[in-house]
Parts: sequence; structure tokens; C-alpha cells
Amino acid sequence: MDGDMLILTEPVTAEYVLSVFQDQHRQIFLLEHDMLPREELTMETTVEEWQYQCDYLEWRPLGRAWNDAWGIDLADEEWRAVLTPKRKKTLGGVCELIAQHASAPVIREETFFGKPCRPASAFLTIRALLKEAGADVSKIAPSTPLIPYTNQFADTFRWSIANLAPGVMPGAKIMNWDHYRGADISLLWMTGTLPFALMFSLGSRSLWPLLFPGGFLLLFLLFRVELHRRGGRQLQFGNLRTFRDLSELIAARAVFRS
Repeated sequence: MDGDMLILTEPVTAEYVLSVFQDQHRQIFLLEHDMLPREELTMETTVEEWQYQCDYLEWRPLGRAWNDAWGIDLADEEWRAVLTPKRKKTLGGVCELIAQHASAPVIREETFFGKPCRPASAFLTIRALLKEAGADVSKIAPSTPLIPYTNQFADTFRWSIANLAPGVMPGAKIMNWDHYRGADISLLWMTGTLPFALMFSLGSRSLWPLLFPGGFLLLFLLFRVELHRRGGRQLQFGNLRTFRDLSELIAARAVFRS
């Protein structure tokens, strides 16, 4: 029904914005370093320290990136006022600025068979967020596996859905990572050795130098076949397997509105 595709939003607070930044900080460290950050972001964290966590983005691209993420349209000068000088300005000022302009999805508590059901309400909101991101949600039921949706709509899971209850979403892990890495390295070495193999082959009038890039091509194909057999690249969040698992987790900590 179209009714369950409506997304309820409300203005955010500076504290909520900070909780989102903290959660994103945690998610990045878990995905890239398989560990929690040593220090949690606070309102007193300087912009310089924060930029360090954001891959050294300077103030202009950093501000524009958060414009996109929060769905707002602040001018560069507004971002500059809270991001520079970076050694003196703090994350608190950034959170206050965003809170003045941004809204975020919340879950509308729905009634089923005369009784409110928070997991079901969370499920409807999650499905609506995926539809907004372009997913075909007609076949998504509570028992539907999260994979492959988590890979195709990774940003939606890691931002919109995670922000329904910041700090609750388990750390993401890329499944089949070794096979992807092996395929990439094999392709790289095949491409790098092919020109030299061709030169040696022409100079010696022998085909044996082509065995080197040919071997890397064979490895690449074997990795790709194994990836296909395993269902391709997969992004998994902790022990969550189905949309029911995710909905129950989000419902336990999310903000609900009637």
C-alpha cells in the first residue's frame, strides 16, 4: 500500500547530530580497521581532529559532503564560519548549525489488529527508506534476507536506516573480501606483465613469456567464478540475517511518534 511508504520526519537536535557523527565514526573504524575508535567524538572535539577522522577533507568539501548527507543546502560561507579556524572551532558548532536546518526520519508507531507493534512499524519505515533509495520493495517481507539489499543499498543501511537509532546498528563486514582482493590483484598483475610478456615473446619468437599473464588471467577467472558461486559481494551487519532481525533491533532503541 502507498500508505506504508510515507516517511515521517522531524527536526533534529544538536545532540542527535552528534550521536549520528559518533555512530558513523564507529562504523568507519569497524569496517576499515575492525576495531572501535580509541576516542569518541564529543561536542568539544576540534574540527582539526574531526577532519583527521574524515580523511583530511578541507572545510569546503567537508561542508558540501554534509550538505548532501543531511539533505540541506548551506552556503560555503556558513560552513566556513563553523569549520575554520579548524584548531579552534569544535564539533559542537557544526552540530548546532546542522540542527538549525536538518530533519531526519522517525518511525510512526502503527497499530495492527488493534494493538501497536513497534517492530512492524520499524519494518515499514525501513522498507519506505529503501523504496526512496530506488529499491524494489514489493518482495520485501520480514523474513526476507538482508543480503543482497545491504550491498546494493549500502549507503541507505549505513546512513538513513542506521540513523533511526544511532549506535544500534552492528558493524558492517564485507563478506568474500579475500576473493575480491585476489581477483583485483590477479587482474592488476596480468595487466602489468602483459606488455613485457608480449615484447619478450616477439623478441624470442616464443610463446612461453605469455604464460605469466596467462596464469594471472586464470587466477582472476577462478576468483570471479568462486565469487559468483558464493553470491557476489556481500555486506553483513553483525549477526543480522533478515529484515525481521533488523526491525526488532531498530525498534528496541528508535524514536517513535504516533
